[in-house]
Parts: sequence; structure tokens; C-alpha cells
Amino acid sequence: MPSKHPLRLPPGHLPRPRLHEALLQGDCRLRLLCSPAGYGKSVLLAECLQQIPEGTRVAYLDLRGETLSPNDFTRRLTESLGCETSDFATLRQLLAREQQPLWLVLDDYSRFPAVELDRLLNELIQSASRQVQWWISSRRRPQLQLARMLLDGDLFELGSNELAFTAAETAQLLQHADQGASWSAAQDLQQEMRGWCAGTLLRMLGLKAGTQQAAELYRSLLQDYLRHELLDALPPEWQQALFTLAHFPRFDLELCEHLLGTGEGGHLLSQLRECGLFIEALGDDEHALCILPAIAPLLAAQLPSGMSRTLYRRACQWYMSQDQIRPALEYALKAEQPEVAASLMQHYTRDRLLQGRSLALLMQWRSELPETLLESTPRLVLLNAWALLLCGRLDESQRLTDNLARFLPQPDARRQRGLLAQWKALAGNLAFHRGQSGQARQLLDEAVPELPKHAWAQRLFCCALQLELALIEGRLDDAQALNRVAIKEAREHASPAMEAVFALGHVKLLELRGELLRAETLLKRVYSELSVAWGAEASPMRGRVQLRRAALLLQQGRYEAAEEAYLAGLQESQACSDAAAFWAFLGLAELDALQEDLPRAFTRIADAERMMQYRHISVPMYQGLLVRAKARLWLHQGRSSHAEKALLALPPEAFEMSPYGAPDLHLRLRLLLAQARLANGVVSEPLAQLETMLEQAMAEGRRPLACEIGFSLAEGLYADNRQARARQALLEALALARQMGLASVERAFALRNPAMMRWAGESAGGDNSAPASLLSRRELEVLRLIVRGHSNQQIAESLFISLHTVKTHAQRINFKLGVERRTQAIARAKELGLAN
Repeated sequence: MPSKHPLRLPPGHLPRPRLHEALLQGDCRLRLLCSPAGYGKSVLLAECLQQIPEGTRVAYLDLRGETLSPNDFTRRLTESLGCETSDFATLRQLLAREQQPLWLVLDDYSRFPAVELDRLLNELIQSASRQVQWWISSRRRPQLQLARMLLDGDLFELGSNELAFTAAETAQLLQHADQGASWSAAQDLQQEMRGWCAGTLLRMLGLKAGTQQAAELYRSLLQDYLRHELLDALPPEWQQALFTLAHFPRFDLELCEHLLGTGEGGHLLSQLRECGLFIEALGDDEHALCILPAIAPLLAAQLPSGMSRTLYRRACQWYMSQDQIRPALEYALKAEQPEVAASLMQHYTRDRLLQGRSLALLMQWRSELPETLLESTPRLVLLNAWALLLCGRLDESQRLTDNLARFLPQPDARRQRGLLAQWKALAGNLAFHRGQSGQARQLLDEAVPELPKHAWAQRLFCCALQLELALIEGRLDDAQALNRVAIKEAREHASPAMEAVFALGHVKLLELRGELLRAETLLKRVYSELSVAWGAEASPMRGRVQLRRAALLLQQGRYEAAEEAYLAGLQESQACSDAAAFWAFLGLAELDALQEDLPRAFTRIADAERMMQYRHISVPMYQGLLVRAKARLWLHQGRSSHAEKALLALPPEAFEMSPYGAPDLHLRLRLLLAQARLANGVVSEPLAQLETMLEQAMAEGRRPLACEIGFSLAEGLYADNRQARARQALLEALALARQMGLASVERAFALRNPAMMRWAGESAGGDNSAPASLLSRRELEVLRLIVRGHSNQQIAESLFISLHTVKTHAQRINFKLGVERRTQAIARAKELGLAN
């Protein structure tokens, strides 16, 4: 019986042990490699055939995707086995009686449905001896008893997801080809191709030609590959359907029926999917489909531009009938119907701008539509003014807000009042973001009750700024009451986006009060709710939730988790073009500074500033934050004159009013200025300012700010030779920091003034029990049980408290002891004599 086969490994082949080892180690009747063309199925078979176990014979059959008749298939298979008789009964009997290990390799099995052939193959597999192992590569999934074989442990199947190149394998290919690509370049190539092997290799061939010719050569190579491997063998109606669907990054059965014909569209889609023609599910949603993005543009280009516009127009009509405004608007633009696009744009509600990439898309659409259309109705002017405002482009938003006057007077008094209220809402928002608190407060107070019912999202945006003003002014109880009412209204309108806005407002309130654990718990809940509501799509609100959580983790000294959260928030913010990515850069810079990597911290700050400039964000919205970040680094370096100069260059309102999202920035800028002046040798005036600021912060309940002021006050008192008072202020600040778990505040002070930290320890007579004295009676009980090795569940049972309460106590203990992990808490407890 023959044991030779014609398969050979191509030059520059990359072995993939993760695949061939799994195939070779499997103990089953059938190994099925099933994927569209170009996923390396034949090459993988060649890898496996190079490692045939001793004593195993091989019968190899290259079917070239042909749909053979049962008789032809039987004849060719018996010939490959070296059998003279070619009838089915003889073949079946021969395989059933096989006593020696035998591999039957069917490469490139029938590409088109073949019911009789599949039935014959299924019977041969089921009746064959256990010594016979079948290896089949196919572009379609044969109609065999696969479910039964899977349950019986007789099937090992690899699909396109498993056969696709991983990022690591793509990096190896680039290295072997001497293209010197970085890991990020390998990741980009893997994501572009989604691991499609043929596309990856063709792209690499294109890159060898140099930068100028790379794109053209790749396109030519890909076109030739698809023609020979895919298109030439397809019926004309299949080709047309494939070219049609390639125009749409997302489609489903209903859209196919609309585009390809009722009844016919679903049938064609089923045939295309069954034959493995690069149609795949989008994520976990099996109903949402797409054509592999690496080939979709080339397939779509096969249709004339006029026919493409007709398809986009029909898609626009279908999405309009489904009340799906965003895709309808996209396809109206692609169909070159600006009037329809402008009309659809008017249906956008303001809260929808906070979902997914809606805001980024709207800004993109603005660049594609004539300005005369964008300003043709009051609704369009309002929508675009709000969009520009949310993007931080205040001057452009101001121009549109002023243009509302063109539509006055309105036809009746009701519309007149409504338009004036809309103007007040926009003008109040603009005044807030320009730091004009008095004007903002007056306009917002007037707009909120006057806005019409249908403008509920605009009213909630105004309420969000009223809440922010209360936080800025230290009216924390008022802020809590405003937040409660606003969240109720957001829920009444079933708006996850607006509810998340006010949940973040509540988080800021908790953070200002130093209730970091409650704030973190709330953020976890909000993130979960947004993920349930919107799925995996990136959104500005979910990105901001991650960034706020990262800031909390940083304050608590959980630096590794904070970095992970900042990077996740940065990625999500950038995916939906949200300027909140600015916060991620600043947070990562602070992490770098705490880890003594100041050059990298300055680079992060420069990246943040560059991003805001590229996006044309108005300077007042980020200037204070940027100066604060730089000034802190300069103080850390001992360049206090730089810090003082930069702070004094800020406009006066920066020390009275904070930007949205940082309600105590104006106070922190005052604190930094006092710190800089102390470092520059000026004592009396900044010392008096710090004492006043500390008293005000404590009165308003801003405990974390009071803690930071306390550290600076201790420095000032020490510089003023009031050492007893300095010692008291420092120990009080340390106690407050450890009560709230503000590990980063303590660390930042220690890095800035290590001598004073040592002095505090010496002044306390080497007493290390200060953290322990902050523990409550219940926390001491929990700590002693932790030291004895009890699990959280055992502690809960011993003390008759819930598991959640145990975990909360354990977190607080870690914060107060200045540790991060359970083992560290045990060691610290032993140091403090609390182990008994």
C-alpha cells in the first residue's frame, strides 16, 4: 500500500507546533481542518505527514475542491489504497477489516455542496476500523455525523479562528523575512488580516518591494490570488452577491433579503456561508455578519461606482425603515445624498452622542456635508453646537450658538420660548467651560426649568454642570441632592449614557470626601451596566469610568492595577475619539513620577498636550490640568522657580474655577503655588494661606485635599522653626492619609521631602504603631484571624458577619497598614505585635 504523498513545505515555512502537536496527539477517527481558502490547511497537513508514526501507512488524495460523483470518489480512493477493485462494497469492506494503522488524507475536499458524496464519506468513516484515521481539509463543513463523532470523542476540528496566525507567529514571520518589524507592527498586521495566513504572506511580499510600491503590489497579488482561488470557480450570481455584501462592514439576513431579493437573499447568504466564502460572525453575535475586512474593499471595487451608490441608497432606506439612524446616515453620505443625511442628522438625540463612536462619526459627517446644510434648520444648528461643545471646540460651538439668532422670531410663542431656552443652555455650558462661573450659574438656572420636555437630554447636561458647580464651590450636600434628582430623570428616560454621567458625578463627590472604596464599588457597577447595555462596542462613558477607577487605584497605591486601568481606558477613549484620553496620559505620567521615571512622565504630558492641540480642544479646558502636572514634576526635581512661574502665568480664573471633571483643581493649583513659594524661601504668606485652606477644606468635607494641605503645612511650619506644630501637622496628615488609604499622597510627600519623613519617624521615637492605632476593634479582630491563616469565609463564620464585610475590612486594614497584599499585612501585624 502506498505511503508517499506530494505535499511539501514551502520555502520560509513557519512551523506551528501548537497546531500539529495537538493534531498528532489526538486519539480520534476524524481530524477536520475547515476554513476558507488561505488558512494553511494543506501546509499543516504536510507538517503532520512529516511526523508519521512508524508502521503507519498513508493514502493521500488531492481532490482540488472538485465535486466528484460517488463512483469517481470511490475509484480514486481505492486507487490511492492500491486496490484493484473500485466498487463501494469492496472499499467499505477493506476499510472495515484494516488491521494496521492507516491515515487517509483527503486534501481540499469538495468546495460545493455534494449530498451524495458526503453521505458516502460518512458511511465509510463510520464503518471503518479504528485503525483508520481520516485527515480532511475542506473549505466547507461536510454534512457528516459530526455532532455524534464529537460526543463520542471521534472528532478533532480546527476552524479559521484556530488556524489563523497569532500575533506572536506574525512577529516570527516578519523576523524570518528580515523585515525588522516591531512587536506593535506585528500586532497591527495580525489585526489587519485577522490572522488570515495568505493575506499576511502577500502583505509581506508587498513590503519587500519598498514603501512606494508596497500597496500597489499587495493589491495586485491579492487580486490574482482571489481570482484563482475564489472567484473563477463561483457562479455569476454568487459573485454578484459577494461583491454586494462586501460594501457593508455589517449585515444580517434581513438586510441581505432587502439587497439581494426577498426569498433569494437568504438562500444566497446560506450558500455563501456554507461554502466558506469569507463570511464570518461579528464577535459573539451570530446574526451580525461581515466579509473578512482584508478582502472586502477589493471585492466591493468589482462593482461600478454607480451600482455601489444604488446599494448604499437601498441600505439607507432599509435602516431608515428600522429606525436605525446612525447606519442610515452613514449610507446616505456614501450614496452621495447630503440632503437626506442632513435630514437624518436632525433625529440624533443629545444623549446618543455619548454612545459608541457616535460623536466621532458626527464630527466626521460634518466634514462631508456643506456648511449651508448643517446650518439650515435650528435643530441642525443645535445638534452641531452641542457636538462641538462636547468635543471641547468652544469657539466653533460659540459661533453656531450665536447663529441661532437667525431663526428668531419663531412662528409661535411656544417655539420661541423653547429656542431661547436652548440658547441659554448652550450659552451656560460655554460660559462654564470658559471659567465664567457667575454667568454660567445664571444661564443654567434659567435654562433648566424653561427647556421643553423633548429637550430632556440638554436639561440633564445642564444639571450635570449645576452639580459640578456645587462640587467646585464645596456645597457637597447640595451636589448630592442634585445628583439624586438627575439620576432619577435619566432612568425615567431609559438613558444609560446620562445615568453614567451622574454616576460619575456621585463618584467625584465620594472621592472629594475620601470615600474611595465606595467610589470604586460604584464604578465597577456602572462599568458592568454599560457593558450589558451596549455590548463590547467602545464608548466614551465606559472609557471614562475606567479612567476614574484608575485614578482611585493610583491614590490607594495599587499602581499595577492603576496602570492596567489607565491603559484600558486610554484604548477605549481613543477607539471612540474621546478627548478623555488626555486624563489617561496625565495619570500614567503621575505613575511614572511616583516610580521615579521623570523623563517618561514629561513625555506623557507632552503627548497629552499634543493630542489636545491636534483635536483643536479649547485651551481653557485643559490648561490648568497641564500646568498642574508639569508643576508637580518640577517641584519633585527641585525646580520650584519653574513651577511658580508657570502657575502665575495662568489666568486668574484658573484659581477660582475648575474645569469639568476636576472639581477641586482650582484649590490644588493654589496649593501648588503655596508649595512652590515655600520651596523658593517665602514662608509667612504661603503659610497663612495653607492654614486658611486647611480650615476651609475640613469645613467643606474635602478630606483628601485637607490631607495634602496638611503635609504642605507641616513643611511650612518646619521652615518657620515651629517644630512642635510641624510635627503635629505631619502626624495628623499621616494619620488622615492612612485612614483613607491615600498611599500615593504619602509616597509623593516622601519623594518630595524624604528628610521630613525621616524626621517624623525620629520625632515619634521610632514608634511604628501609628498605623495600628488607626484600626477599629472589629478590624483588629479580622486582622488577628488573618494572621492565624483563616480564610475570608472562615472569618465571616467566626465573627458572624457577611463575606462582603470581611473583604471590606481586609481592604481597609491593608490601606491603614500601608500594604497591598494579605501576606504583607500578616508580616506588618507581626512587626506591630498584633499577631497574638
